[in-house]
Order: sequence, then C-alpha cells, then structure tokens
Amino acid sequence: MTQPHPAVGTVRRRFIGTDAASLAAHGDPFRPLEPECRVVQFAQPLTPDELRRASALMAGRGDVELYVYGRASRDLDFLQAFPDLRNLHLALYDLEDVGGFQAVAGSLETFTFANTKRRFPLGFLAGARRLRRLVLAGHDRELQTVGGLTGLRELGISGITLPDLSVFERLTMLTTLRVFLGSTRDLGLLPQFGRLEDLWLMRITGLADLGVLAELESLAVLRLDWMRNVTALPSFAPLARLTEVTLDTMKGLTDLRAVAAAPALRRLVVANTPQLTAEAFACLQGHPSLAQLFAHTGRAKVNAAVKAMLPGVAA
Repeated sequence: MTQPHPAVGTVRRRFIGTDAASLAAHGDPFRPLEPECRVVQFAQPLTPDELRRASALMAGRGDVELYVYGRASRDLDFLQAFPDLRNLHLALYDLEDVGGFQAVAGSLETFTFANTKRRFPLGFLAGARRLRRLVLAGHDRELQTVGGLTGLRELGISGITLPDLSVFERLTMLTTLRVFLGSTRDLGLLPQFGRLEDLWLMRITGLADLGVLAELESLAVLRLDWMRNVTALPSFAPLARLTEVTLDTMKGLTDLRAVAAAPALRRLVVANTPQLTAEAFACLQGHPSLAQLFAHTGRAKVNAAVKAMLPGVAA
C-alpha cells in the first residue's frame, strides 16, 4: 500500500510544483485538496496543463485563495485558466502587464495586490464589482477607482500617503479598515464609515492626533501599532461596542485611563511599551467586563507586578 507523504496530513496550503525538490517536500501537488486547505500557491511558471489542473483543484472551493508570487509570471494571462476565481493574492514584484486581470474581474470577491516594481494605475479594478475585500500595497494611482467599489466591506492600504480619506468616502459598507506605513495626517472622515467595526493603524508617522477614535461608535476591535507620535488617546467611554484593543510599540503613551474607560472592553493587549509603569495599569482594576489582559511591556518586573495587581485577568 502506498504510504501518504509525510508532508500531507492536515495542511492549509497547497504548493504547486512538479520539480523533484517540490515533490519531495510537499508530495503530489494535484491530489485532491484537504477540506482545511485555504490557499493554493505557486512561485514558478506553470505549463498550461499544470494551470488547468490547479484550477480543477479549486473547482467548487470558493473558500480557497490563489496565491501567485515570486517569479511565477510577468503578466496575468495565467488567470484565464481560473475563470470562476473568487480569491486572489498577487505578489509579483516584476509584473509588467495587468491586462489578464479581466479574466477574473467579474468573479473576484477578495484581492490582495502586493508591491510591484512598476506602479499600475488601478483603473483595471473597475470591473471587479463583486469585490468585498481589497488590500493594496504601494499602489496609489487612480485610487478613485477603489472609491467607486461601493460593495467593499474590507479595505487595507499600505505605503500609501493620502491627504485625507475623502477618496474612499463612498465606501459606506466598510466594516474593516487597515492603514499601514504611510504619512496620512487626517483621519477625520472615519466617522462617516458608520458600519466600521475593526480598525488597525500601523506606522502612520505623520499622525499624532487620534481624537477621532472617540467618534467611532460602531467600533468593536482596535489595533494601534508603532504610532510613534501619538502621546495620548481620547476617552473610549463613548465606544459602547468596543471589546478588544491592542497597543503594540506605542512608546509615546504613558496613560491607559482612556482605554480603561471603554465600558465593554473584554480583551486588552499591551506589548513593547517599556515606558509604562505598573501603576499605569491600575486604572483597569475592577473593570466591569475585562476578562483578558496581556501585559508584555518589555520589562519583566512591570509584567509581574501587573499580574499580581490583576489576578485572573492579566497573563
């Protein structure tokens, strides 16, 4: 009896490659997908037959993402083999042509477009009217096209500097927003996204004032990372739905009382904040709903003191 390859088992990613090294590492790439598989990926060019077989693997699996990266292609013509594709992640730095995108524009529901050497105008997204989740890294030309994709629920932008969020103000269905690695200074339009539940801001170096957060009444999850110029937060008392907050490498903050004011807070993560003293966490004592506090400040004595201060809550 043929024994299963040791790398088979329960896997969430399927690597498509037929060279000896890939076969040795990952087994038969065209065996039926495991139920828990969520990604089919390849980094080298595939033959037309291999593309056809990869597409057949994904048939009827709308939960699976196609991830194409490395030196797999300099154009998107390979997408013709995936006419009903729902989820696509492209990380092709040397991409030269996006014309082939139209083969899947009508079916895509999620799309991640990583950095490329050449910056492409985003007009090619205009036909992707079924998109619900879009992530862009560095692509800032013709962003008005994105603003017209009014069915979007989730948007992530990285390395894109905007004067404000007005280009996205028509995206009133947004529930999730990620803004990373830019110098946008004005987030004043955030309250217009009245369905926003999940917000993550990271390394927006030009931003110091986060007073607008207090106006996001629908917010449930907030994460702030490496916002070096932020020295204070507004009181979260008005945020009745906010249950989870993460503060990572927020080295300008010395006071957690604004966060402690969130009436429904259940989970708080505070990491890489050596400037915080144990006393800064005292405001969390007796919080009516806080169930988990992960205090990993970077100072062992402070972490231990917080655990002693909040037994059963702090970890």
